[in-house]
Amino acid sequence: MDTVLIKKSYQNNTKRITAACEGITTTEATFRPYDKTNSLLWEVGHLMFFRNTICKILNPTEKLESMPNEKDMFGFGSTQFAAADYPALDEVLTKYQQRGERVYELLDAVSAEHLAAESHIKIPVLGVTVANQVYSLLLHEANHYGELNVVKTLIHRLR
Repeated sequence: MDTVLIKKSYQNNTKRITAACEGITTTEATFRPYDKTNSLLWEVGHLMFFRNTICKILNPTEKLESMPNEKDMFGFGSTQFAAADYPALDEVLTKYQQRGERVYELLDAVSAEHLAAESHIKIPVLGVTVANQVYSLLLHEANHYGELNVVKTLIHRLR
């Protein structure tokens, strides 16, 4: 796995997601165009949550920091909370960016042996090896960026 390319791709995701959040108000951040769609804030929070997972995959002994109720609000299978119960978009975006910085550091330091090894995290759809999972979560980010971008476009058009 080319960790330089993977790192650049994660950095690009950070740049694009940060740009998509520029100028979004608190009300717009929790806007859901349909009752079954996720808000822009949820999309960023979900990716923030999974960046911790990437850190843990790359370094199983990594000490992680989480926001209050992070897993319940943004984890796999999370349910919608009232808009007022979510943290502010800028707070979530900052954590997403900070975790990205840690992912980049870990990608710079990871060994080829660790990348080829079986991951201690067992999520069948992500693959078995560390490299498979890091790449799969990069694709996961790209998918959610697409969803986030659609919501952002609707927000801008409904202004």
